[in-house]
Amino acid sequence: MRTRNTLLTLATVLLAALGIYILTQLPSAGGLVSALTLVFIWGIAAISLNLINGQLGILSLGHHGFMLIGGYVTALLVLPEQERSPFRTRLLSEWARENLDLDKWLRGLGLDFLANSMDAKFIIALLIAGAAASLVGFIVGFPSLRLKGDYLAIVTFGFGEIIRLLPSTPEVARFTNGPLGIKGIPADAGSIWWAFTVFVLTIFFFSRLKYSSYGRAFEGIREDEIAAEAMGVNLAYHKVLAFTISAFFAGVAGGMYASYLQSVDTQTFNFFVTFFLLVAISLGGLGSITGAILGTAIVVLVRIYGGFLEQPYPLSYAFYTLGGLMLLAFGFTYYIRTARRLRPVLEPKHYWFGAIGGVLFLATLIFQNHPFLTEPQQLFGLRRILLAVVLILIMIYRREGIMGRAELSWQMLFGPRAVTPTDEQRAQDAWLSNPELNPGLREDKEGENGAS
Repeated sequence: MRTRNTLLTLATVLLAALGIYILTQLPSAGGLVSALTLVFIWGIAAISLNLINGQLGILSLGHHGFMLIGGYVTALLVLPEQERSPFRTRLLSEWARENLDLDKWLRGLGLDFLANSMDAKFIIALLIAGAAASLVGFIVGFPSLRLKGDYLAIVTFGFGEIIRLLPSTPEVARFTNGPLGIKGIPADAGSIWWAFTVFVLTIFFFSRLKYSSYGRAFEGIREDEIAAEAMGVNLAYHKVLAFTISAFFAGVAGGMYASYLQSVDTQTFNFFVTFFLLVAISLGGLGSITGAILGTAIVVLVRIYGGFLEQPYPLSYAFYTLGGLMLLAFGFTYYIRTARRLRPVLEPKHYWFGAIGGVLFLATLIFQNHPFLTEPQQLFGLRRILLAVVLILIMIYRREGIMGRAELSWQMLFGPRAVTPTDEQRAQDAWLSNPELNPGLREDKEGENGAS
């Protein structure tokens, strides 16, 4: 079975690579190639954040800071000489002019063949960027040893904002060009092939980590720190380790994102980056790698192809759409809970949600010719609003996300399925174990009490 799963995985990766190759050869597929590149890059960042927020169970809000470090380090190391020369004469210090040159480092070590290859320099730059981010992640991880919950979330958010604002300070601007940022990063470094390769390697690493002893320790800490520590789990070591690993891959994702944009500045990695990543992992499922990927794909597609949401439309269109989506969500919830034999099938909050959607749809249908509903309106920022509303609804109705903590695997698709007990079997179990329903069990209990 392991051989089968390995072969299926390799075949899937090869088919994906073939599909990407075909897309890159189509002149009209440039937009889709760009969207897939962003899915891969943001997927790396989302998977790394999922390690802390989902698998370890700590709310971290400073991921954009780690990505910013990776973006700036990568930009400084791969910047071509023709772009570096004028950049040097503006704000860089004398030390930076002499030492922030990856070509010089490699040639000094006798590695001219690496200095002449942009791909090799990009790999080295990404590793250095990840290492720099992981060092900061190691430092940020220490507050997690004393703080929990909202307090730790505020601290991580503060660290992220401090890191984001540092490039604008006079002392650090000598290395980062201040608020103007760095431009002229080679476009080849941010190609879809690099993004796809690192994305696959990231999935492989985190899937191995999740099912290792370290991954089990992370999940034990998430469920109950006291019990995990009683079982011999070193809380301090594993928490700091999780922050360090997560920051490394966030730095790599930041370097790739800066290369994709061919520029980096303090606004490239603002808090909205962390917000979108939080929406992605919450939508897909906290603790699930495949869930993080699914959520990232949804978020990226909404951001790229959701421009039609911000076009001028009569308000009746918006109310029709909102009411219809609420009714569809109600029906989907009913189907899922019925298929999984959950009791009760629907809770009061589900009925309220469906009722509001139905009333909204019917009211719009009745008053569709009202001037208020026929006048065109343009709502800017609706894509971000939509993602925020989705996050709120997930927290209310399905906190575990689409995938929950489950992973999409070959075992799930082709392996034997667990037999779900029928309603009759559930009732039989309840009858056997409940003294109120089983007279024989009740008599035994009464006999034991009388004897005592």
